[in-house]
Amino acid sequence: MAQGTDSLRADTLRSTPDSGYMWPDRAYGHCLVLFSQAMYDASSIRNELVAALWRGGDISRELRERSANNGGGPERAGYILEAGLSLSWGTRFLGSDRLRPRLAVGWHDVMGLRYSDDLYHLTFFGNGDHENATAALAPSAFEKVRYQTFGFGFEAKGSGSFLMLHVVNGEDLSGARIRQADLFTAMDGRYLNLELDGDHARSADDGANGWRSRGIGAALSFRWHRASKAGRHAMHVTIGGEDLGFAAWSGQSLSVRRDTTILYEGIRLDGVLDLENVLIDREGIQDTLGLGFKEGGFVRPLPGKLYASLGLDGGHRMHYRAEVDMRYLPGYQPHAVLSATRVNERAWYRAEVSYGGFGGLRGGLIAGWRPCGGFWLETGLRNVTGLMGGRMRGQAFTLGIGYAW
Repeated sequence: MAQGTDSLRADTLRSTPDSGYMWPDRAYGHCLVLFSQAMYDASSIRNELVAALWRGGDISRELRERSANNGGGPERAGYILEAGLSLSWGTRFLGSDRLRPRLAVGWHDVMGLRYSDDLYHLTFFGNGDHENATAALAPSAFEKVRYQTFGFGFEAKGSGSFLMLHVVNGEDLSGARIRQADLFTAMDGRYLNLELDGDHARSADDGANGWRSRGIGAALSFRWHRASKAGRHAMHVTIGGEDLGFAAWSGQSLSVRRDTTILYEGIRLDGVLDLENVLIDREGIQDTLGLGFKEGGFVRPLPGKLYASLGLDGGHRMHYRAEVDMRYLPGYQPHAVLSATRVNERAWYRAEVSYGGFGGLRGGLIAGWRPCGGFWLETGLRNVTGLMGGRMRGQAFTLGIGYAW
């Protein structure tokens, strides 16, 4: 991030914000880095609706209508909460003076959603507007997963390139893939007819609170960085991946797979007093509709990420970079970032514009500071446009702290 104009040697430290990894490009014996980010974004859902859902209570129709897409195609939404701590140390690894060992732990809670226009309207307005018509609720997909990683590997001195293997603890999972869901509502709501093709899976519903293990897996993370000359200036190429792996969820997990037609003509009661038993018998209703879960283990890919960046050190202590990343999450599209960084003696400032991921176009501001020695701090608002009122979309915050000695 901070590099002299005509040199391949960094003056302070270099960072790749979308990857979450930062490292000092100078000689050091140990390097400890803490990184965290919290973000959510959406292609149509506005912040005012998210806030209203968070608070609870009545939500006006006008507010719900402002977040509707109204025919623009599949929409997206999601969030990412994660934090990680890494430590590299030593002077040799596997008999090589160029490598050092590296440890890392990470906590991740992510959710991705892709949904159709009709699914949004059915959720927030009901099916009254589709009387004697068919609502197309697919293609839609959803996945929410919380997991932790414990990794060990090696790092190349100076460049920050590394390779790590992680053990994964799967804490919670809920996911669905709906390939077809055409819902017909008859006149006066006399019956509903659903053409359904999809699956739903979730981790064990054991009622446990706090930290828990409902699955176990393995993942690979890597980073390759190369510096070269581009005329009189330095150029940097980075390619990497995070949490590329899987988790095997326990035998108490639940899943359902359906490719069928469901006709729902209401519930028959023997008497008014029988209504209470019907309303609380959720499992019985699910079995009647053929939507009951089956118990059994399964394997699911982790929501891993691939990323790449190209950086160029320009004149006047400026650094320019183009980045792109992709996550394995429903609703997440390729995310591209263009940024410009100004480097001073002990501080740096970056402005960026990005597009993709769960949302659309957004701007960000990031600032870093090195108060003394090998200590540094970087914090950023990656979606400044989301702060401009409830009718904007998304919020994002990142924080990085490191110490090299």
